[in-house]
Amino acid sequence: MSGEKPSRASRITSYFGRRVGNPFINRVGRDALTGGISDAKSVLQVDRVSRDEVRGAIRGRYQDGGRARFATMAAERGLSEADLLAMERMRIAQFRMMTLVSLIALFAGSAIPFLTEDWLISVSGLIFGLFSLLFLTIGLRHDFAAWQIRNRRFGGIREYFDDRWV
Repeated sequence: MSGEKPSRASRITSYFGRRVGNPFINRVGRDALTGGISDAKSVLQVDRVSRDEVRGAIRGRYQDGGRARFATMAAERGLSEADLLAMERMRIAQFRMMTLVSLIALFAGSAIPFLTEDWLISVSGLIFGLFSLLFLTIGLRHDFAAWQIRNRRFGGIREYFDDRWV
């Protein structure tokens, strides 16, 4: 042996391999573990986003406001007017639900520090606040999709905020 310590994954698979004792199961387990690790590494790689892509998302990517692209996508997927209305209603319902959950998490998070004197439990109030922001962000994503469906175009985020919230 070269003196190198085997990896943790190798030790775990060999332990369970000795316990099970079936060479087929040993091989499948080892392949699944190493394959899962390599798949996770490839999926979790961070992709660089260019400034042009960010500007396109904010200002809008299409000259016509995304109307032609929306019509093309709806035609490719065979979406009727009734389907689009149902999708819009579903997105609005999801926005309302996420906003409600966000408010509940915000109120729970702000009440926790007043209900306890333990600082560690008070920190959980901050965690509830972070969850509130997460739910609100998910809700805004649903509202943005509903806005795109309602306007029948893929507009930019700035157009969405100007039209919907200002």
